[in-house]
Amino acid sequence: MTALPPPPEPLPGLAVLKHGGRVLVVRLSALGDVLFALEAVAALHRERPDVAIDFLVEDRFASLLQDHPQIARVLVYPRKHRLRILPSLSALRRTRYDLVLDVHGIGKSALHVVLARAGTKVGPAAPAAREGAQHAYHRAVQMPSPLPHRADVGHLLLRSLGFSGEVAAPVLATVAPPAELLAGLGRPIVLLHPGTSSFASFKRWPVERFAELAVRLSARGLGVLVGYGPGEAELAAPVLAAAARARGLDGGALGLRGLAGVMQHCAVVVAADTGPLHVAAAVGARCVALFGPKDPGRYGPRAHGGRVHEVLFREVPCRPCKRRDCVSPLCVLGIPVGDVEAAVLRQLAAGA
Repeated sequence: MTALPPPPEPLPGLAVLKHGGRVLVVRLSALGDVLFALEAVAALHRERPDVAIDFLVEDRFASLLQDHPQIARVLVYPRKHRLRILPSLSALRRTRYDLVLDVHGIGKSALHVVLARAGTKVGPAAPAAREGAQHAYHRAVQMPSPLPHRADVGHLLLRSLGFSGEVAAPVLATVAPPAELLAGLGRPIVLLHPGTSSFASFKRWPVERFAELAVRLSARGLGVLVGYGPGEAELAAPVLAAAARARGLDGGALGLRGLAGVMQHCAVVVAADTGPLHVAAAVGARCVALFGPKDPGRYGPRAHGGRVHEVLFREVPCRPCKRRDCVSPLCVLGIPVGDVEAAVLRQLAAGA
């Protein structure tokens, strides 16, 4: 984890929240980044449990924050329903905040910061902030170079206001899985998740290798779940066909909190750089992350409670990169099945 730099001088007269004050945390997307932002929520709640914390997020991730014990109210940005944006902004304007923390730092998040009624507005400075977002804040906090892990942005913003900024584990309000889903499955359980978002498909480890891994783990008597989201059933099918004892997990049907509930019962989760990987890390599962092109120092699964996740990739001269596509991502295609199996077994031994 990247060491945090010394905090800047707190803003005079703005660092202390009044008792019973209200804070708005802004992180619109994506799934992993929303989970990273929950670390800042947990850190703020740890030091100021008297403060009410609201969270502004896109509609597609709002269900993840339902019934969250540290969040007073979830404000929803209707990304897919633009006609509902005016009621959404109206709800934002009705509340007076003591503090707004924009941990997203892009144009869309900054627009909400500008419209929010708040005594103090804080976010990252460029280059962590993009699209001119830094101009929406009373204080734009300089981030270290190279840029820290995305989760550390929130901690650095809190440090700039006089908080300790010590890392805190995120909290999720999970939903327990149906009893029949795990009944009769071997133990311990390893969850394999072959998919990624469609625009990041170049980060996927080949499905046939997930299939071979499932066969190997099943032969060891382990319970094997194969997870898939909406539109990903075809990725899970070859894995399930190869390993007859493996069981499919429809994450779309369960919802994000239901998926998190299943992952609480999993000893290890194997996935690429994708949202479900970070859900697993947030609920305490041990992770084997197949990373390839991206920098795990910025985007890798967060480890809390003494856990150490394993991040695998093939070292090639062009990684890590910022590409959105690649015709031959050798960094992830070059990860052997045996290496992944060995990492799973190490994680199982560490958690025994």
